[in-house]
Amino acid sequence: MAAKIYNIATCRDTYGLPDLSSTRQGPEETRALCTAEYSDISPLTGGNVAFSTLEGRPSAYSFENSPDLQEWVTATDIRITLDRLNTFGDEVFGDEQVLRSYFYAISDFAVGARCKCNGHASECVSSSSLDGSVRRVCRCEHNTAGPDCNECLPFYNDAPWGRASALDSHECRACNCNGFSSRCFFDQSLYERSGHGGHCLDCTGNRDGPNCERCRENYYQREDNYCIACNCNEIGSRSLQCNSEGRCQCKPGVTGDKCDRCDINNYDFSEQGCKPCGCYQSGSQGNQPNCDPTSGTCQCKENVEGKQCGRCKPGFFNLDEENLFGCTPCFCYGHSSVCDSAPGYSRVAIESVFARSNERWTAEEYSGRTLALQFNGITQTIGASAPGREAVYFAAPDKFLGDQRASYNQELEFKLRIGESGPGATVEDVVLEGAGLSITQAIFGQGNPLPSGVTQKYKFRLHEHPDYGWQPRLSSRDFISVLTNLTAIKIRATYTPEGVGFLDDVKLETARRGAAGRQANWIEMCSCLKGYVGQFCESCAPGYRHEPANGGPFAPCVPCNCNGHADICDTETGKYFFHYVFAKLKSVDKYKDHLYGRCICEDNTAGDNCERCNRGYYGNALQGTEYDCKVCPCPNHGACTQLIDETVVCLECPKGYGGPRCDLCSDSYFGDPTGRFGPVHVCQPCDCNENVDPNAVGNCNRTTGECLKCIYNTAGFSCDQCTRGFYGDALASLKGDCKQCQCYRSGTLESGFGPPVCDQVSGQCQCKPNVKGKNCEQCEDGYYNIVSGEGCEHCNCDPTGSLNHTCNIHTGQCLCRPGITGRRCDACEAYHYGFSSQGCQTCECDSIGSVSLQCDPHGQCPCLENVEGRQCERCKENKYDRQRGCVDCPPCYNLVQDATNDHRSKLNELKHVLSNIASDPTVINDTNFENKLRDVQFKVEDLWNRAKQGAGGDDKSLLERLEELKKRLNEVGDLITQVNNFTRRAAVGTEMGTRNVTEAEEIIDDALALLKNALDYLETEGAVALDKAKDRSAQFGQQSEQMSDIAREARVLVQKQMEEAEEIKNTAERAKNTSAQAYELATEAIKQQQNIR
Repeated sequence: MAAKIYNIATCRDTYGLPDLSSTRQGPEETRALCTAEYSDISPLTGGNVAFSTLEGRPSAYSFENSPDLQEWVTATDIRITLDRLNTFGDEVFGDEQVLRSYFYAISDFAVGARCKCNGHASECVSSSSLDGSVRRVCRCEHNTAGPDCNECLPFYNDAPWGRASALDSHECRACNCNGFSSRCFFDQSLYERSGHGGHCLDCTGNRDGPNCERCRENYYQREDNYCIACNCNEIGSRSLQCNSEGRCQCKPGVTGDKCDRCDINNYDFSEQGCKPCGCYQSGSQGNQPNCDPTSGTCQCKENVEGKQCGRCKPGFFNLDEENLFGCTPCFCYGHSSVCDSAPGYSRVAIESVFARSNERWTAEEYSGRTLALQFNGITQTIGASAPGREAVYFAAPDKFLGDQRASYNQELEFKLRIGESGPGATVEDVVLEGAGLSITQAIFGQGNPLPSGVTQKYKFRLHEHPDYGWQPRLSSRDFISVLTNLTAIKIRATYTPEGVGFLDDVKLETARRGAAGRQANWIEMCSCLKGYVGQFCESCAPGYRHEPANGGPFAPCVPCNCNGHADICDTETGKYFFHYVFAKLKSVDKYKDHLYGRCICEDNTAGDNCERCNRGYYGNALQGTEYDCKVCPCPNHGACTQLIDETVVCLECPKGYGGPRCDLCSDSYFGDPTGRFGPVHVCQPCDCNENVDPNAVGNCNRTTGECLKCIYNTAGFSCDQCTRGFYGDALASLKGDCKQCQCYRSGTLESGFGPPVCDQVSGQCQCKPNVKGKNCEQCEDGYYNIVSGEGCEHCNCDPTGSLNHTCNIHTGQCLCRPGITGRRCDACEAYHYGFSSQGCQTCECDSIGSVSLQCDPHGQCPCLENVEGRQCERCKENKYDRQRGCVDCPPCYNLVQDATNDHRSKLNELKHVLSNIASDPTVINDTNFENKLRDVQFKVEDLWNRAKQGAGGDDKSLLERLEELKKRLNEVGDLITQVNNFTRRAAVGTEMGTRNVTEAEEIIDDALALLKNALDYLETEGAVALDKAKDRSAQFGQQSEQMSDIAREARVLVQKQMEEAEEIKNTAERAKNTSAQAYELATEAIKQQQNIR
């Protein structure tokens, strides 16, 4: 807007404005004024026209507060427009020349003004522009800029620009860009919202916002205040912008921080997101729905299939979330692989809590031997102990056994405690037996702990999967077969030798029809193939039967094949056919033989398949007509058969009859049933006393009955006696009693012909002279040579030289005494002599001193010269050295004889001393002392008994009893005096005995010393004397046999004296012991005396 004024006399006509020099306050203050003040004819020249922009405007007095006026007076250019000349009426005439004489003229144009700095500058200065022009510009303050300070400096746009006034400088404020930008602009709307209008531009650090206070689009601020790109997947994200954690907003079914993949249980990553897989939780692995992100195929449990794991595999049923494997295998006894859950079953548990008894649990060793089971009513447990090293098991009662197929994939639980540490587990700690199989498990299997002294809970899942550890590994069918016919559950009780174990709270999870509780869907209802019926396809349908018969529910069912002679057959149990026959035929007896695995045969046929004719009929039953079987032409309607030539032969003749038509006596029978040989005789058994072979043919004559083939060594018409040369009882019940005679031919009399004959009852043979024995096999005592054939000869043994009258039965040699020889024992052996009833003695002739080793009948050996003795064993007197022929002794031998005589004298003296000791020892009279001491003891005991009876039961008064007691006390005093006397005497006797013992010991010591001196003398001086004698003997050649005898005699005497001395010592010891015993008896008597007092 620019300030305007119109100076014209015709304001309204020319400009449509009134002729006014002022305006009213309000919107009209900024309109142009029109005035005729300067339009008069004079002055024509030199006139002044004055124009003031604020004159006549009411708000001029508050100019600072009137933005409109401020804008109104602002001028950037001044323009004067001369619209029309005042021609003073000449224009009416239209003379161009005249009108051209009129003109405008302006001089001395002056403008009074100031720089417009909007209050933001105190001065303005000249400034040259690029084109060289010069103009005045404001020197701006308050962070303003522009020629008129009409704008804020760059980056000072936080507040709106405003003209400064006396009250408010309207200073421009810097923008707040948080250090991320140096450019900004004023944003009015932002200012109105927040009071700050600085809007930053070109934020760095991936920031955005009026103050760069946030991350730019598709970025997010980390904890360290850095802005990071979201990198949201363009396909999977709803927006490329993420949240403060960097997570993008994903499309349906998409997951991941950047929305770059399908979520679990989703697939097909696309612009629309991911499609849900729809995996069934109950069929998914680990009950966590998950699928392949590309194909959408779910990850199923082991027995589950389908893209969404929504159905069981073929051969399985009951998709169950609680089933680790998803589905349960169809058992159906192997006859079907299609089944479903059976209705009406509920979860139950078979339990033993041992509240009142052992509930029929038992204990047994590993070998099967039954042991005693302990029941503890306080702890409500059962216990078992091992008598040795063999492990002991708890065996479950019948309620846990039988058909337990409902426990498949369920748990067996129990609590166990043992009494020892260091258990030794094996693979046979938990045992299940059934259907001929046995499966075992270690006690620590399936994550269970080892047994200890603390009661622990154990759980075992009954499933064949290898993860459950049952051994051996079985198929699901075999495993269920074990449970179907469970015969034993054994839980190991002991884990150490002679250990003990305790069992409690046994529970087997199962299911029952009609029971209260949660529904059990793991029980199967099989869809049976043709020919099978029953919940488990365990039975055959009508018209089918098990093959083989009685094969049980595992056996396959095959169609009945009755060869056209029956319409139905038994499945196996007979129940169906029992009702069928009773209902249709009103009879059971007629067909009772056909009610077990057979066709109900008609037309006189029989067999499981009516494949043969019934008994008493013959023909070909396989032709399938009602006339296949005809009646047999045999007695008693017996069975028969038809041969190839169509001959009919009876098969079941009456006993004893035979032949094609039963018209002959059979083997082992006799008679004439047709009368061919005379009167008719029925066939009867041959009587051979069982002495024929029953399997042989022709044992007897079929007409007469005579036995023809006797065995067991029998003979006779009826085999009733033993054969010649045999003996025994031919009729004995135990056959084979006829034994061959065992006669010894050389000792038995001849029978004329054949082998020797013996008595047929006893078996005794007929013996020759001087022969004996049942079999005549030995000579009588004192006889020999039975082989001569003439009987036995007499031994004729010498009665002096032989031990008895018997001899060797073959050679006749008698049994000789020692040193005797000859067949009859009638002479001494060589180098023996003295034939007598004691035998002959050995000569024992010395080989050096004898001429010959044979002695004479008196035992004297023939000696060499200078040799003597019975055995020629020594040299003659004054001779020595038999090796050289007994030469003369040296002359010095006389010295040895002197020394020997001296020793003999000393030994005689010693003998005399010992003889005195032995004949007159000093010993007390032990017997007398003991007798007296025994009397004292008896009196003391009598006194004691009388004292105990002092208050007897008679009628005496107390005073009389006291008087009697006083008398008895006096008697006791007398007895005590006597005991003291006896004691003193015993002491004296003991002292004398001790003294005698001491003297005896001294005498013994003296005797031993004398003996020792004698021995020392012999070993020292005697040895020296002997050496001297040998020297002198070498010089003079003298030696005396008599001196040697003296020396030997001296040693014998010394030995005898030593033995006597030992006997004296023993006697003294006995005396000492006797004295000690006497002293002890006396001491005991004194003690009894003191006790009486």
